Amino acid sequence: MEENKNLTPETETQIEEEAVVEVEPAETAKPKKEKPQKPKKAKKDKVKLIKSQFAFKRGSYSLALTAAVLAGLIVINILVTVLADRFNMEFDMSTQKTNSMSEENIEFLRNLEQEVNITFCADKESYASGYMAYYAQQYGVSEDASNYYAQTLTLVEKYADYNKNIKVQFIDTQSTEFSAITQKYTSDNIGYGDILVSAKKGDNEKHKVVGFKDIYNITEDDTYAAYGMTTSTVSGNNIETALTGAIAYVTSTKTKKLAILTGHSKTDYTADLTKMLAQNNYEVAYIKDELVTTISNEFDAVMIASPVKDFIGSEIEALSKFLDNDGKLNKGLMFFADIDSPYLTNLYDFLSQWGIDVGEGILFETNQSNHIPDDPMTIGTYPIEDEKEDITKNMDLFITGYNVPLEIGFETRDGIAVTPLVATPESVVAAPVGISKDWAGASEHEKKSYPTIIQAVKEEYNDDNELMSSYVVAFSSIEYFYSAYNAQASVSNNDICLAVAERLVRADKNGVKFTSKTITNESFAEKVTESSTKAMQIIFMILLPILSIAAGVYIFIKRRNT
Repeated sequence: MEENKNLTPETETQIEEEAVVEVEPAETAKPKKEKPQKPKKAKKDKVKLIKSQFAFKRGSYSLALTAAVLAGLIVINILVTVLADRFNMEFDMSTQKTNSMSEENIEFLRNLEQEVNITFCADKESYASGYMAYYAQQYGVSEDASNYYAQTLTLVEKYADYNKNIKVQFIDTQSTEFSAITQKYTSDNIGYGDILVSAKKGDNEKHKVVGFKDIYNITEDDTYAAYGMTTSTVSGNNIETALTGAIAYVTSTKTKKLAILTGHSKTDYTADLTKMLAQNNYEVAYIKDELVTTISNEFDAVMIASPVKDFIGSEIEALSKFLDNDGKLNKGLMFFADIDSPYLTNLYDFLSQWGIDVGEGILFETNQSNHIPDDPMTIGTYPIEDEKEDITKNMDLFITGYNVPLEIGFETRDGIAVTPLVATPESVVAAPVGISKDWAGASEHEKKSYPTIIQAVKEEYNDDNELMSSYVVAFSSIEYFYSAYNAQASVSNNDICLAVAERLVRADKNGVKFTSKTITNESFAEKVTESSTKAMQIIFMILLPILSIAAGVYIFIKRRNT
């Protein structure tokens, strides 16, 4: 029987039923039934069915693809929601990262093992919007700074999110709880808006009060001072530095001690540096004696900044004994030069014994692209590349004015090794002191690179084969810590000063360091960090666009081929 390939399934079933016959022996076999005629429209119906089936498959594929896309969008939406809970989706695109919380800060908070209490002495609901403006008037702040106050509230609350050991509470200054605090810490004069940070280990408790001036930068406008009128504004927020520094202080088991010798200086420029050191768990003392007979070995390091009066022989001997420390070394000296100083014969001879020569004159930059406009004596200096030296790691630029020429007297001698840490480009000359900014005599002087920070270290091993070391580090200018440029995040002046201090007190291999950081953008995002910013940028600015384009290309090719 000939097979009919154009029958529909229904026709085939009908024919099969009608074609069932009983087979009999040949002699009695009945005549076969005549095969029914094929329906005339069977072929057309088959074509329609095939098209229908193809359309169904194609529609199912499109439906499935649409469902997959919708499911993907739902997943992305959920992902964004989850990420938003963990990260602030506001990116810090500023070049100086002024809106970012430092990774070092967050890592330090997450690793805290000791319980820390942060008590905010203010009513949470009215701090930013009401009372703080009133209390700020005692500091001369008359303009609205509520956005900065709101930043402080937001960030303080987030501290507890980084570590369960950090407890944050708000106490109304009209409450009995606040009265109990003021009675307990009578010497601190705690007031509205202050933040009390405390930590207890055994029976011993350490605390620190972070006040208004610790948190906020205040800029004074004395335009109308002649009429007895001055105004002040809040120009920045230092809450991250101040608060985390306080936590580091109360949880530290060791306090670093540094003495500043001011008896030979005409003006004390060290206020900003002292503040930064205090935020990093330093106890800073001032030795104001005009005659220094001895320096207590309770100090880890001493500092001489902008001296204008020379040291006599007995004072030089006191410095030498301090650095020798009865043969145990492990002490340090920081020296900051000033062009207003006369030539200090005894002090400079002492420094030369450590391989540091202090010259006369002022550094003058002949390359216009490497100095502040219209000021060739305020110049950019840069870290020395040295694989063995990492103190300037992650530092790129230093800006200082009125630098005294420094030279390296010797590289090694009597167990002392001398190395430059920071230097100028080879386009600088040592000009005479007193020149003007438009000085035209640079062509008559040698152009070369001058070191602006020189480190000298004396190392020995004790009987237990432990390395002992004393450091002397000289800076060419006091503007390494006393300059308006230090507030710029791209300028590493504060970083190098703190890094050197940490090395001198032998704390550079551990601990956390907080250079002064000012938040000046009022759209501050408290959750944004450098790493989370990079992660968000990669996900939403690179990966998702690439995936979207790839999906579009795939769909286009697939549909075209089908």
